[in-house]
Amino acid sequence: MPRWVKIFLAGGALLLALIVVAVLTGHGPGRHLGHGAVPAAVSGGHG
Repeated sequence: MPRWVKIFLAGGALLLALIVVAVLTGHGPGRHLGHGAVPAAVSGGHG
């Protein structure tokens, strides 16, 4: 297997691992969707 293929696969595996860790720790794209909560900055501030 050529060296560039190994580098490409290693980079892809690293990126996939980072995405999996981000999703499992709650920092993935799903944290912005479907919770129904409105951030304080959007809802008008301090009340």
